[in-house]
Amino acid sequence: MDRTNYYSGLNPIVVQVLNNLQYRYSGETPEMWCSRIRYPFKKLLEYNPKYFSKNGFIQMIERVYIDGKFKDGERSFHIYCTVCDSLVIIRENTIECANDHLNKCITKTAKRHITYSKPVQKNVKKIVSELSDDEINEIYDSIYFRYRKSSECFCSRDSKEIRKSTVYRLINSAKVIQRAWRAFKLRPETWAKRVWNMVRNDGTPDRKKFLGILSTRERKINSQTREEYALFIDENVNNYKRAYSENLAQKYIKEFLAEWATGYEKYKYYDPDYWVETKKYQLNKRLNAVAYIVAFIKSYQQGYRLVSCGHWTFMLKYLTDPEYYRTSKDGNNIVVNFVKISEYARYYCKEKRKPYPCDSLEINIFKSNYCLHIPQGGSTIIDFSDFNNNCEYVQRVFQVLNSLLK
Repeated sequence: MDRTNYYSGLNPIVVQVLNNLQYRYSGETPEMWCSRIRYPFKKLLEYNPKYFSKNGFIQMIERVYIDGKFKDGERSFHIYCTVCDSLVIIRENTIECANDHLNKCITKTAKRHITYSKPVQKNVKKIVSELSDDEINEIYDSIYFRYRKSSECFCSRDSKEIRKSTVYRLINSAKVIQRAWRAFKLRPETWAKRVWNMVRNDGTPDRKKFLGILSTRERKINSQTREEYALFIDENVNNYKRAYSENLAQKYIKEFLAEWATGYEKYKYYDPDYWVETKKYQLNKRLNAVAYIVAFIKSYQQGYRLVSCGHWTFMLKYLTDPEYYRTSKDGNNIVVNFVKISEYARYYCKEKRKPYPCDSLEINIFKSNYCLHIPQGGSTIIDFSDFNNNCEYVQRVFQVLNSLLK
């Protein structure tokens, strides 16, 4: 929500609380922030109706430590909206964009309420009018008597009109609840939920998931196998050879091997903080890899080529409307997320600073432009045109995704 300092007469304590709710704690994810501020924010709006409506939003703000003091950092792209009661990612980290979401959300909710309420009321009146006196009495004497509120008075000698209106109210409530529940259960499954389920069943071994919570320093099985450890050593040695001259590379390689090539240990000691951070890091890598594959394939089916690789939540949000999210703003920079398939060759030549067309430049629209990290260690380029030209992890994701797209 906007800064509350502008509300004249509002209790200064409420102003301070609202401002503090916007800040994200160190190490706190947006989901954790939303879970923490959701209830107190709604209550503050409820208890101050003179200044706020029940429909509002609050935007997450980073807090930075400068010169011995905490100060406001950049506004986040995350807001909590009370209308849809959820954490929302907005297109730009501005109050205007957040207000735009809030207004759309209010409009959508109002339309949905009208859509569902009118048919229900119409059908309920018809149903009640068709009930016989015996059926009305049966519902009133059994169901209403059993499930009424303790504060509601019940009398077996109530008039026919009172009984009929009570039965009407019961059926009306039941129909609304039933329709709302059916709409909730039958709603289309979001890609975020599908990606999460794919990651949960991606075959990653438990030792790489860092399951459980450590309260003290504990001895656990090494997350790397002996083969993966050797691959890690070889990759770093090759990186030094590519990055530096021969003499300088040999110097850095000797220092690296002296530190790391001390022998593989099957068990290691893990601190609680390191355990938690590594758990989040590996889960984020897996979500990013699966979301990139999903976004690449689905956007291609819509006539677009994915050319950026960001956080998995952003990639899935952009997927909802590739045309609208062709570009996004990152600070003062404009990031290109999608290009039309017919324009990809021209775009690729421009990125490589080559004239178009360029015969010497290999352009493969089906190969990813980024090296994605995989749970087994290292990184890989994904070939979307050849299933067998990918690592085992990517092949497994392809198989699961293929069953979902059918």
